[in-house]
Amino acid sequence: MTKKLILDGREWGIADADADGVARLVRDAMLNRIPVELTVYDADENAVTLFLNGAATPSVVLDLNAGPRPSQMS
Repeated sequence: MTKKLILDGREWGIADADADGVARLVRDAMLNRIPVELTVYDADENAVTLFLNGAATPSVVLDLNAGPRPSQMS
């Protein structure tokens, strides 16, 4: 899986088919400070349910691989 959610330093995979829904739920949780239930995948690609509390979580990284990536230059 190339899409991921990073929470408290831990990476969770997101299925391509679920990416829009997960993004919507994460946005809703963070903006409205509410809990949401997400289906994500662990490092072994096992489906797990993650409960995200938008009121208690200071930040979430959502990498959906949208758009071009910046290049690294030395």
